[in-house]
Amino acid sequence: MEKKCEFEAMWNYSLMFDNSLRSSIIIVAEIVSFLPFKMNDEMCEPNNQYICPNKISNKLEQCISDIAKRNGFVKYDIEKKEFCTNGGSYLGLLYEIDINGHTNDGEKEINIFVKSILPGDIDLQMLSVRDVYETEMFAYKIIFKIFDELQKEANVPVEERYKTVKSYEESDAEVILMENEAKKGFSTGHRMDVISLQFAEMAIAKLAKFHSLSFVLKVKRPSFFEELEVKTRTSPYNTGDKWQSIAQNIIKITLDNIDEGIKERVEKFCENIGDRITSCYENESVRRSLCHGDYRPNNILVKKVDGEISELIPIDYQMMYYGCPVVDFLYFIICCTDKEFRQRHLLHLKDVYHKTMATFLNYFDLDVNSFYSREDFEKDYEERLNSGLVLALVFLPFVFASEDDVPDLTKDDRDMDKFNLNVDKRYKNQNTRNNRGFH
Repeated sequence: MEKKCEFEAMWNYSLMFDNSLRSSIIIVAEIVSFLPFKMNDEMCEPNNQYICPNKISNKLEQCISDIAKRNGFVKYDIEKKEFCTNGGSYLGLLYEIDINGHTNDGEKEINIFVKSILPGDIDLQMLSVRDVYETEMFAYKIIFKIFDELQKEANVPVEERYKTVKSYEESDAEVILMENEAKKGFSTGHRMDVISLQFAEMAIAKLAKFHSLSFVLKVKRPSFFEELEVKTRTSPYNTGDKWQSIAQNIIKITLDNIDEGIKERVEKFCENIGDRITSCYENESVRRSLCHGDYRPNNILVKKVDGEISELIPIDYQMMYYGCPVVDFLYFIICCTDKEFRQRHLLHLKDVYHKTMATFLNYFDLDVNSFYSREDFEKDYEERLNSGLVLALVFLPFVFASEDDVPDLTKDDRDMDKFNLNVDKRYKNQNTRNNRGFH
């Protein structure tokens, strides 16, 4: 009873952040936002405080040259667009690259989106930059190819398949090259956008298929599942003593920006916040599938036709790990929805998730009850309810940091267990008027 009351109190607290939690509640959203999407002029305004790439590395230049040759270009021009995201990307240089020219078959154009790792040996205290790049390379070059094979073998209708953005063979752990889906009409919403029920339904259905493919992989490719870093893939976070210290420091910032009426309860809940965070990712008893690790609207490409969503494609798998699928589900729900939305649609979205999983697994002649029954799902849901809240408490300060105060986490002298952040007063004022956020 005490544990349940503790969570209920904290869940009520989380509702005070409601619409603010529609924004990204995890630091990875601010560190690893390498997205192939359209950016408005404001997002691309130069700012010396942030990473602003000005030169294509020799390695990337060679990759582009190889792609051009492989696609039969005999003469071509390269147009490069640099992305400056005002603090949204810390671990890499972002480009749109268009190859235009002549082939033996006529004119041709290729549109590429690039994530290029920062030069030098850069690691944060909480995660390894190279590890997250390696993870995404593993996803695009190995896992997703097998997912495609499995879906083709099972004759899953094209419109029902789990789809990913095409990557190029030249990609490696330093440079990720993908088709630029923005050229096909895809985009991502702003981090503060309100999601619609249609978006939530489609996104949850995609998530269920992604999780399901781990079960399919386990049955159809058992050797690969057991031996090639699927089951053993862990969270990229360095959840050691340093991480505990970092979490405690950030919690102090959170406590400085919440209502006095709940501060004492939040402080009590956060006494062992480091252990709670570790538990989100390292509980062996609930590790069932590959998890996205950062499933939120900013990491989901959307295409609309006549104002209606026609297609979604999840992206950005740098935080992928093998763990509890319901953490992805909860993370999405807490990130993107408010109290009213959850009251109206949470049960429905849980139905969408599990029914989609059951239907999708049927294509592979697999029974969902053998892998993730509704009973197991509900049990995991109840036991992991506080996971999203834990992540929110730790990472909200980064979300609401004043744009001029967004830290450069790639600096070697940045001590993350001592630095401070200032919450943007505009968000505070807006949240006060709307009964949300840090009040």
